[in-house]
Amino acid sequence: MLRQVDHAALLEFVLKRRKATGGYGATPRLPATIQDTFQAVAIRLVLGEETPTPQSEPALAEYLARMLAVPWLGIDTTFRLLFTCQICGLDLDAPRLRSHLAASLNRDASLAGVYYVRRIAREILGDESSFRGSGRSLLLPAPCAVGDVARYLFVKKMDGQPPAGAGELAEWLQRSQNGDGGFGFFPGTTSFIENCHAALAGLSLLGARPLDPGNLRAFLLSCQTGRGGFGRSPKAAPFLDASWHGIASLRLLEEMEKRPVGGVPDISSQLSRLVLFV
Repeated sequence: MLRQVDHAALLEFVLKRRKATGGYGATPRLPATIQDTFQAVAIRLVLGEETPTPQSEPALAEYLARMLAVPWLGIDTTFRLLFTCQICGLDLDAPRLRSHLAASLNRDASLAGVYYVRRIAREILGDESSFRGSGRSLLLPAPCAVGDVARYLFVKKMDGQPPAGAGELAEWLQRSQNGDGGFGFFPGTTSFIENCHAALAGLSLLGARPLDPGNLRAFLLSCQTGRGGFGRSPKAAPFLDASWHGIASLRLLEEMEKRPVGGVPDISSQLSRLVLFV
């Protein structure tokens, strides 16, 4: 019988990384970071935990408020910070946010840069009118990885546009699955759990499926360690980032198998957008 995820052990693993400052760190001894805090909150939501609020978790709210007050870092880290603040119900400075998005696009018009700006504008700011045109020349980089394809497809989904070469993209993602069940960065490369998450996000947005979903599930489950968290691969040490990719992948795989063939996810709900984030 195929083993199941030990949800209780995973939650315990996450909570051991909560700091007195309110955020979460990569290990029990390391200080809190924005990325680890985002991943911890995201894992808790996928596990069905109550959404944290400033009233229920004041230390977390205070940590996020301190991070909001300092100069924001790269656009990917900014997205994680803002998404976590939105989940927790913190108010955001819209004029500062607009200025930051405009400056980010001026510095970086790459696929990843556009992806994060567009998601922040739509999901956090609630108004992407000033940034929607930034995706008109959206192209996949060459060479590309499964994460690039997932981000490209998400922006296309936001715009209601069919991606160019959808069939070829689906086949390319499927060919990135290895004999061990996991996915590589692209066909012929080593399986890692973050690639499984990206490939499943991309396949979901295309209405396609992995060639071997059973073996993929086995790979994902084998990445959960005795300490409760997931490793990047079956023999790797567990961390919050790998644990996030693992539980999100299993959620995507479960939802994929419930949808009719060719069905694509609805991105109107916060949880759906969360698990598609790579």
